[in-house]
Amino acid sequence: MPEKTLFFLSLGTLVYAWAGYPLLLAVFSRGKGGSRERLARFPLVTILLTVHNEEQAVKERIKNLLSLDYPADRCEILVASDGCTDDTERIVMGMAGHGKTPHGRKPRIRLIKVEAGGKSLAQNRAIPHANGEIIVLTDANSRFERSAVKALVGHFADRRTGCVSGRLKPGSGGGAIGESQGLYWRYEMLLRRLESRTGLMHTASGMIMAFRKDLFRPFESRYGDDCIIPLEMAARGYRVVHEEGAIVYDRFPSTVRGELEARVRMTLRNITGTFSRLPLLNPFRHPMLFAAVLSHRTLRWLTPYFMLFLFVANCLLFSEGSLYKAIFYFQAGFYCLGAIGYAADKKGIRLPVASQAFSFLLANTGFFLGVLKAAGGREVTSYRNGDGLESPEGCKNAGGLGARNAQG
Repeated sequence: MPEKTLFFLSLGTLVYAWAGYPLLLAVFSRGKGGSRERLARFPLVTILLTVHNEEQAVKERIKNLLSLDYPADRCEILVASDGCTDDTERIVMGMAGHGKTPHGRKPRIRLIKVEAGGKSLAQNRAIPHANGEIIVLTDANSRFERSAVKALVGHFADRRTGCVSGRLKPGSGGGAIGESQGLYWRYEMLLRRLESRTGLMHTASGMIMAFRKDLFRPFESRYGDDCIIPLEMAARGYRVVHEEGAIVYDRFPSTVRGELEARVRMTLRNITGTFSRLPLLNPFRHPMLFAAVLSHRTLRWLTPYFMLFLFVANCLLFSEGSLYKAIFYFQAGFYCLGAIGYAADKKGIRLPVASQAFSFLLANTGFFLGVLKAAGGREVTSYRNGDGLESPEGCKNAGGLGARNAQG
């Protein structure tokens, strides 16, 4: 019966994507990772801070970077202004005079002005001006712990390492939104730890990502650094590493609408970026990388569709036996819990289990809409709204995913 095939295919895919894949990684990563070579010297580091109208945040962010536990004469701060029209550039220039090394040889803070075109374009234009052999990317609304850069850079003692990302600690948005961010990022960080140990990591966090300057290749501005840079590094045979000790704190949306829009944008940007690099994901040339991207990214994006298929097939098979009845009641109960969690969130109440169910469904609604937009040829063309958070509102039609598959 086709409905049974659809039922078991959907159920098996969901179980594998959210439980089976992490379990496999845990098995194969046992006894691996956790060690790195000791640096013989501190390499020159450029921290690249990309800003667009961040006058409210840029001063404190630069102060945070100046306070890092890394030799002052081995670290510069390069601020790339993405067409700022407020006081951001004036604030940066004012701080540049106070950011010299202890010996006063050169300014630690420099400003690069780029025409407005988005974060990735600004990064492409600014990196050639960087003096550091290691580039560390970050954002204005993030905050590093003092040891973050030192922890990142330590991995580059191994010449096989091309990219290193740190651990994200999201700020709470309150209610189910805080639950959504917390659950999602705890799970994501778990996968990255396990993939890093097994040599399968291929993604990173744009607010705390380091890489070798001599390995960097400019990429299309419509794609995100956290998708393209680590994916290309992994495909070229360089290690992409997760470092638990490099901690960054970041601010996230605090409303249902803001979280949904952020999830849609992230899904849309990462799908289009990943599909633009299909030649790098040839399963015959890079079978393990292909399997990791399929398991970590693709199946997660398709989760809401498999949930829908499972529910429809389950309804058709309800009278076929106790197994189908049990799974149907489980699904119905889960969706009811999600509805209760949504109602509680509207009243500012957080309910155990119900709020978690709602946060999972909210994230998957974002995946669902993001996949639809990607299939329709939409792409992210702008990345910031008024409060400095990334937004999916700047989208345009690009002729479908197939139009970009040959790039890269």
